[in-house]
Amino acid sequence: MRILVISNFYPPHYIGGYELGCRDVVEGLNARGHEAKVLTSIYGIGRPESDREIYRLLQADLGWQSRGFAKLTKLLRKEVSNQMAFKRLCVTFSPEVIYAWNLTHVSISLAFMAQRMGLPVCYFVFDNWLSLWESDSWYSMWNRKPRRVLSRVVKLLFRPVLNMLGLLPSSSSLDMHHVQFASQYLKQFALQVGKPVTDGKVIHWGIDVNQYPYNKKVSLNPKRLLYVGQIVRHKGIHTLVEALNLIVQQHGYESSMLTIVGGTIIPDYELYIRRLVSSLGLASNVCFTGLIQREHLPYIYQEHDILIFPSTWDEPFGIVQLEAMASGLAIVGTATGGSAEILQDEVNALVFPKEDAKACAAQIIRLMSDSELFERIRQNGRRSAEDKFNFESMMDKIENSLYKIVA
Repeated sequence: MRILVISNFYPPHYIGGYELGCRDVVEGLNARGHEAKVLTSIYGIGRPESDREIYRLLQADLGWQSRGFAKLTKLLRKEVSNQMAFKRLCVTFSPEVIYAWNLTHVSISLAFMAQRMGLPVCYFVFDNWLSLWESDSWYSMWNRKPRRVLSRVVKLLFRPVLNMLGLLPSSSSLDMHHVQFASQYLKQFALQVGKPVTDGKVIHWGIDVNQYPYNKKVSLNPKRLLYVGQIVRHKGIHTLVEALNLIVQQHGYESSMLTIVGGTIIPDYELYIRRLVSSLGLASNVCFTGLIQREHLPYIYQEHDILIFPSTWDEPFGIVQLEAMASGLAIVGTATGGSAEILQDEVNALVFPKEDAKACAAQIIRLMSDSELFERIRQNGRRSAEDKFNFESMMDKIENSLYKIVA
């Protein structure tokens, strides 16, 4: 199959696990003999760049602050540029299917354009972007009622011209006959907000456990704590720091160490976390590594005992949890959203309520003080990764689904 993958960001210039997962699948499809090319944004490089497989050509409106006419002109330039790039690639590559992973900050109009061209579009949904696609900057600008009279006049004047040029979606809704969800939670959310995805397939994410060797060495003193992910408020890192304070100050585990691995797109929150660590007197107990390349993560996992996943929002899923489970770390986390489809309390993880630092600390202390519980949780975690969340099994389901769509 000739598959054109569209992703707003793509490694090595990425923000989160969604983009890393996209790369895994692209490489998996190419390894199976398919021809998968990627159309993505210039995020991270600031200029168009392409090779034989990855085309970094799309403009992204991430962080734009413009308003009014200035915003309109910037979005218009973005749409013209993105649609031209998409058309050119469709002409030169002749894809059999468009595989959209995330169009946030780029252009939902590319999916509408594919529909007009008669190309089947399949969506892989790893967060709620598809359920909320109407918030696309360009689409929402033309489909919400403007408050100012001048804005209404501008729309009346420009709409016919933009329609004639094909720059506005010709349909009010996306064709969602072909949607793959990474979790049951994501599908249920889409259904709850009225999206026609009853026939959508749930394809749980999987990892290659061979890339994450199980640490057979039993830690008799499991005090090396780890967080991996974006440093943003909804990931709940403040809860983890507060829990660490209880562990160190009230329960006497002064030698406990926490490593925080990840970057941020919200510098103010990272600064808040660093100041919180300092104010609680935990500077010698916490290490910030910044963003680490994915190929180095297996080594990071080997150097730690317990992964804490303190998310405060409904997680779409959790790649990091699977990687840590495969590596032999015990998991302490909040079973929110799709995470509840991974974490089984007292079986392969210990669960605590979101933003409850006291409960988080209590679960960590249980693992520190009970070697049998620690060993049972991490062994069951490895089995979960091997049996339920296998990468090749996931790729089989994706490949079969795409075959049916093309057929």
